[in-house]
Amino acid sequence: MVFRTLAALSFTVVVSAEYFEGDGTSYTLGDISSGNCNFMSAIPTASTNYAALNNDQWDNLANCGRCAEVSCIDDQCTDQTTTAIVQILDRCPECSSGDLDLSPTVFKTITGSDPSRLSIRWKFVDCPNPGNIEVCLKSGSNGYYVAVQPTNTLVGVETVTINGEATTMVDSAYYYLIESTSDVDLTSVAVSITSVEGETVEGTYSLTAGECVDTDQQFTTSSSSQTTSSTTYTSTTTTAPTSNTTTPASTTATPTSTTATPVSTTATPVSTTATPVSTTAAPASTTAIPTSTTATPISTTATQTWGSVGEDTENSLEEDVEATTSPTSTTSTPASTTSTPVATTTIPPTTTTAPTATTTTPTTNSPKCHVRSRRG
Repeated sequence: MVFRTLAALSFTVVVSAEYFEGDGTSYTLGDISSGNCNFMSAIPTASTNYAALNNDQWDNLANCGRCAEVSCIDDQCTDQTTTAIVQILDRCPECSSGDLDLSPTVFKTITGSDPSRLSIRWKFVDCPNPGNIEVCLKSGSNGYYVAVQPTNTLVGVETVTINGEATTMVDSAYYYLIESTSDVDLTSVAVSITSVEGETVEGTYSLTAGECVDTDQQFTTSSSSQTTSSTTYTSTTTTAPTSNTTTPASTTATPTSTTATPVSTTATPVSTTATPVSTTAAPASTTAIPTSTTATPISTTATQTWGSVGEDTENSLEEDVEATTSPTSTTSTPASTTSTPVATTTIPPTTTTAPTATTTTPTTNSPKCHVRSRRG
């Protein structure tokens, strides 16, 4: 019998970032600074490829400046493979989770139709050609009120520190703020920016209110993929011949019980002969015959254990078993000739031989049935 087991092997793969689905609509934003993010600088394509993020995913301005790849999945869109990348510049208060309010250019590109409401699918991706990160100082800032805006980042920003201090977000605009009790030297401001991927860029810059400074740095870790685990399975095959060996041993007991039947039938012809001496010899000789036939199933059982390999081998074994049992029946003939002096006694040994032959037949069939069940 063959057993199969499965072995699990773990490995790591990279899969696409999470997708979101919702409604896609369209609106016009006059200038990149007009959105709720109030950007002082943006990536080159942002003036035509922009979007307003739904209120649920707005995350208190934290997703400002991130880029998203969007496509149409509505039945009305004949081409659902076209994608466009937008930069988040604004908030859509009336939009539900998963919704994006897109620029007219992007809506037309992905849907092929004029502005309406269609189903879309999108995910956060790296911003295309962002250049270097810029640090901008909000108009009206001074040494006691320092509001810094990181722009043109490859991926989203998680935290910003100014002169080693934690910052808070300015209400309704994308600026990280510290309010100091002492006058901060704006010509030497240490700014540290950490991305949503945990990467940090930092430097000391001379800042002027209402202007941006090039940091000459950019994040290098992408947010367009994430790591996950997967499992594959390999199968192994083992055999268990030991469990099958006990089955033939139990079938050997069957011929032993059937041997008792010929002994009782032999007594019938002995009584008709009325010769006590010869009848006594007949049981002795017939008793020896079952002893030899009992040994025969043992040898054939061992042969049939090998015969479970295939049907062709099984057929050849059936012929070998029957050929082996034939000498057993012929052996009983000399035994009957020993009691030849009594003429009437000759007939019973002949009838005794017939049950012996029939006894051999169940012995051959019993292992065959058993072998087939083992193969199944």
